[in-house]
Amino acid sequence: MGLLVGKTAVVTGASSGIGAALVRAFLVEGASVVGAARGAEGLARACLLPGLPPALPVPTDVGDEGAVARLFATAVATYGRVDIVVNSAGTLVRGPIEELALADWEAALHINLTGVFLCSREAVRVMLRQAPASGGVRGHIVQIVSGSGVHAWVGAGAYTAAKHGVMGFSDTLREEVRHRGIKVTDVLPGMVETSMTDHPDFAEREKLAPEDVVHAVMAALTASPRALMKRVDLRNLEV
Repeated sequence: MGLLVGKTAVVTGASSGIGAALVRAFLVEGASVVGAARGAEGLARACLLPGLPPALPVPTDVGDEGAVARLFATAVATYGRVDIVVNSAGTLVRGPIEELALADWEAALHINLTGVFLCSREAVRVMLRQAPASGGVRGHIVQIVSGSGVHAWVGAGAYTAAKHGVMGFSDTLREEVRHRGIKVTDVLPGMVETSMTDHPDFAEREKLAPEDVVHAVMAALTASPRALMKRVDLRNLEV
């Protein structure tokens, strides 16, 4: 308890799944939390949890440059700084590539890749302006990627392409900012039990719980200031 007291965290995709589980965990550990998602109603529910301080809901399309700028401006205006950013927003479009519509391709990249770029860029701009915390760390950006960031997911070409893009982007970002006090960690879970994977094609026994991903994120965030977890690969033990 209390591992994140005094920290401010921005979590995208906060209305459900991994994002909602992160909001809860961060609040339990004492952080001030700003939750972002497109759906205002679901976001409001995820940010108001019994027995915990409320998180601040900021409805946001992470692929919209102006909306992302307002998200971070709101976080700084409210809490003074941003210590943690978790890019958890994601969308899945399934189907063979020959049947994939351009609109679906662009929608997948809009959230899964452009959203990560915009939120990471704004996070870096904010973090570089603020004084380092103890240990010289100005901030920590965590990308919730997927095993599809390094492997092919047949039938999900747009999702796979976007997640591969996130991996390359994060590798570059990490090298640009690590010596300026900002950590970047990629978390690559296997299939997670969320609304996105609620489909008979996906075997329940292979799925992780959102809380399993939370544990991995917390491990990266609470590592020694000198230590950087570049990548955390996470799979169900039985698979």
